[in-house]
Amino acid sequence: MKKYLYAIGFLLCVVAGAAQKHDYIWLQGYDSDAGEPGIEASILDFNFSPVKVDSIRTGGGFFVSSTSIADQEGVLQFYTDGCDIYNTAHYVMENGDSINPGAVHQLQCEEIGYGYTAGRQSSLILPMPGSDSLYYLFHKRIIYQEEPVFDVITDRILYSVVDMSANQGLGRVVEKNVVLFEEPTVGGQLTAVKHANGEDWWIVNALDQSPEYAFFLLDNTGAAFSHIDSMGPPASYSGSRGGQANFSPDGRYYARYSADGLFLMELDRQAGALSAFQHIPIPDVNALGGVAFSPNSELCYVSAFDTIMQFDLMAPDIEASGTVVAVYDGNQELFATTFGNALLAPDCKIYINTFANVKTLHIIHQPNERGTACFVEQHALDLPFWHDTALPNFPNYRLGPLIPGEAPPPPCETVVSTPTVPPQAGSGFSLYPNPTSGLITVEFSTPLSGRANVTLYSLQGQPVLQQTAGEGAQHVLLETAALPSGTYFCRVTGVDGWTGVKKLVITGR
Repeated sequence: MKKYLYAIGFLLCVVAGAAQKHDYIWLQGYDSDAGEPGIEASILDFNFSPVKVDSIRTGGGFFVSSTSIADQEGVLQFYTDGCDIYNTAHYVMENGDSINPGAVHQLQCEEIGYGYTAGRQSSLILPMPGSDSLYYLFHKRIIYQEEPVFDVITDRILYSVVDMSANQGLGRVVEKNVVLFEEPTVGGQLTAVKHANGEDWWIVNALDQSPEYAFFLLDNTGAAFSHIDSMGPPASYSGSRGGQANFSPDGRYYARYSADGLFLMELDRQAGALSAFQHIPIPDVNALGGVAFSPNSELCYVSAFDTIMQFDLMAPDIEASGTVVAVYDGNQELFATTFGNALLAPDCKIYINTFANVKTLHIIHQPNERGTACFVEQHALDLPFWHDTALPNFPNYRLGPLIPGEAPPPPCETVVSTPTVPPQAGSGFSLYPNPTSGLITVEFSTPLSGRANVTLYSLQGQPVLQQTAGEGAQHVLLETAALPSGTYFCRVTGVDGWTGVKKLVITGR
């Protein structure tokens, strides 16, 4: 009888978990048309397959500190720009003004008006366990330190509570700017994972320039500090800024990417304890990037500014399994469309933004596949408006209780209609010597069936050298002696539409 009741309880948990569509609405945009009322924004609705992209005018912009939340059925509830909390009618919710109070709020939100800049992943919204109307918004405040040198410090983590049963479903903020933690933490990187009981939440954030991680628990009594866990070496100053942190969909792994490279750990969801620390250096590391996991939690992706790498968590040597699956192709919109933060979406694809004003997102279409079969499509999704460095910040809301021997419920629903995979970037040619200080050879894997354009791009996406190879050619030569030292991208585009991209380093002479 007990086993029967346990099975029923588990089934109810799985069914309830499957309906948790809190991450089905994504909002992105910034005030590029300040003369008009409201702010232009793109809305991505994952209740449709493929995702439906539309445009709206919102009350707040979506800059560094923004995020949103939908209800269990995938209907938008509210969002924040780090300055205020906005309801689904796109105006400030009752008592939702002036979060993250202080001098920086006054400057950024009231005087300049472009949104709060506490770091990517500095706002996070979680439903309160046991409630169908209360939500906790966790948000991080920053201060400007003037002496001895100017610095931006995340001095505290706060929370505010929203009751969506108030005001006929438009909501009311019932608690605001409650101090949760008063020690400096890293910029952004605020994330969460379900407790082993499948109901409560662990919220985790690394301390600034420290090996320590602060754990907070949200249960049906509210949010509170739990404990400090220490794991691995301290992050450097540059490594404690920017980047991204995420848990794997099954809750087993915790990863941080920053200028220090990839920090990878395992998590005990019952105790909230980290273990099995690994530091994986990323070549030519740049703090402007992110980290995400495949839906099956077997692969970890690092989007490192101009390169996307895949690591196999099932391999005996995870670091050695690192594979480059994409290299920035030199595309230029208003700015270069390099790789920024990454986020696993409800359609089982990983979406990647860029840290600049552009109208596009990159997509990893098949992130469960190893190697280039994962299919990275650059600037794959066109948006109606510019967006400025922002992706929402979502945990896996559908993770259930930890039951030994049982696989966790799927975190997303695979879209059946996947696009045809084109030839992968860099598969059709090689270039050498690399690095170079002068002449390079671009050699094709087979003689060209038609003409191909060979173009060298700067890191900013500007073409700096171009040459055409004729039908039947097996190589071309490029003279780079006149170019400044630095990193470039060589793109070969054939008449049949295939494109290959490889990174080239030019050294000083």
